[in-house]
Amino acid sequence: MPTPCPGQLSGGQRQRVAIARALALDPGLVVADEPTSALDVSVRAQILNLLLDLKERLNLALVFVSHDIRTVRRMSDRVVTMYLGRIVEESPAADVTDRARHPCTRALFSATPGLLNPVAPIPLTGPVPSATRPPSGCPFRTRCWKADEVCAAKTPDFSAASCAGHRFRCHHPVEENQSTQDLVRQNHPTEPS
Repeated sequence: MPTPCPGQLSGGQRQRVAIARALALDPGLVVADEPTSALDVSVRAQILNLLLDLKERLNLALVFVSHDIRTVRRMSDRVVTMYLGRIVEESPAADVTDRARHPCTRALFSATPGLLNPVAPIPLTGPVPSATRPPSGCPFRTRCWKADEVCAAKTPDFSAASCAGHRFRCHHPVEENQSTQDLVRQNHPTEPS
């Protein structure tokens, strides 16, 4: 069988080649930026399992960058949520789903449908700010349902959450175990629940 040209490789094959190239110099750290985008579900699962296996076998530090926050949680020991290039929340991966305190993190989780725990997404309104000219104060304030004058005037400092290693930047954080459905009902009463 002839060796395929690069243009003949499937998406999964291209990802495997990219992973092999990244590992060729025996790095201690690999940055995987959207490694499963544009892949079908079965190939995506194969690539994620390959990365987890390599992380374990080669004792790699893996920085996994993705908009798919549920996959990030599966792949990570720690989760960092960023908005406009700024860290807004950081926590152990096991705690980020139920204990997320920043409205941006909660909105991200609500936007990812789940079969076992379906919730209505938290609707974000307001303008999406420019990343090159972020708004004053909290970078998420133009989209946040909890924002007020304090959020516009002052950038929030990190606050520690109740579990170790969990911190967030928010003047008006979400209650620790408040359900997403409650957030939708309280802050967007016209939205379906």
